[in-house]
This record gives sequence, C-alpha cells and structure tokens, in this order.
Amino acid sequence: MTTEPPTWLLLPGTPLSPAVWDGVRAELSEYGHVITPAISPPPGYADDDLPARLAAGVAESVASEAPWHVVGHSFGGQVALELAIRRPELVSRLTLLCTRDTPFPTFDAAAAAVEAGTVDVDGTLGRWFSADELRNDGLVVRYAREAVAAADHASWASALRAIAQFDCSQRTASISCPVTVVAAEHDTVSDVASMTAMHQRIPGSDFIVRAGAWHMSIFDDPAAVARILL
Repeated sequence: MTTEPPTWLLLPGTPLSPAVWDGVRAELSEYGHVITPAISPPPGYADDDLPARLAAGVAESVASEAPWHVVGHSFGGQVALELAIRRPELVSRLTLLCTRDTPFPTFDAAAAAVEAGTVDVDGTLGRWFSADELRNDGLVVRYAREAVAAADHASWASALRAIAQFDCSQRTASISCPVTVVAAEHDTVSDVASMTAMHQRIPGSDFIVRAGAWHMSIFDDPAAVARILL
C-alpha cells in the first residue's frame, strides 16, 4: 500500500503573513505539500469567536486538500485549535506552537494602543526574540521588524482583542487527533505554565519545552521546526 505524502497547513501569528513560514516551507516541501494561507483579521472585529470565523474561512478555502497536519503559531494556534475542534474530519494531526487556549486579558490594552497608532517595534521584537537573535539580525528577525512596522493597526488590534478574550479550554479535551504542544521557555504570553495546562487538557498529547527559546525563536531555526513536524 502506498502512503500518501502529508499535507501541512501552516497558520501564522499576528500581525504576520504566511512569509514567516518560508524557511519551514522550504524544509518540508520535499516531503509533502505545504499550504500557508493568510488569516488576517478584519479591522474592527472584537469578539472572541474571531479564531472560529477564521478557521471556517480556512476550511472552506482549502478543504479539498484535507486532511492536513495543522500547525499554528500564536494567534494562528488559536485558529488551529478551532479547526481541530469544529472540523475534526479535516485535521489528521495538530501541532501548537507558542499559543494558548485561555484568555490573556492584558492584550485588551495592547489592542487599544495599537489601534491608536502606538507601536513599539523594538519592544515587540524584544518580547519575541532573544538578545542574541536580535543582535545577529537574521532573516526572520528582519522580516518580523518589517511586518510589525508595516502592520495594519486595525486588523492587528482585532486579533489582539480576540487573544485577550479567547477561551476554548472547556472544549480542548474533545480534540481526538494526535497533538504536539511546543512551548518556549521565555515566552511571556503563551507561557510554559499555560501551555502545560493546555497539554494536560488534550488527551494523549506530547509536550516539548524549547529551552532558552522566546516567542518567535522557533522560526530562527526552520530545520528544528521541520524535525518536530516530520
């Protein structure tokens, strides 16, 4: 019997574009098909069901290529959670990178600041990358700097408000596909404690903590991401 090559569906965080996955896509493409849809939130949308709405849009647009190994980072991880919960027939496997299934209310204030035009590019990057990664100024750091500086403030604020309110923790246990949860030691939003609790709610899930890593560090080593996903 011939085994079909896998299809990966990679979902980015906010305010990032599918380009954040370019290095990972290059590592995976020889092993299967890689889909990287955009999941930009509509400006002014403030409800916590935004990840579910975006998940429905993704499912509608690429359902013909399912089932997928869905990989979500940060806000994209919350969209991935909704896909796995609401459309389990489309998801063969789930990998959650630096995300959470519970609210993060601090982002309500962050959303208001972004919407008002107050964006601290260096401060944001300082929460996403280690000092060494910033000093090395690699491809992903440069991409992230440009993405934050050029972000649509209204769209980004919508995503931040959704993260502030998002809570699927009472439904997370219903996920039935194989799941890998990957945390970063120094992530201050999707912190290790929150991700440990999420892992414990998902039956049979695997849990990895990347020592010394920050929220976006994983994209600085696409080969390491590929090893987790293969």
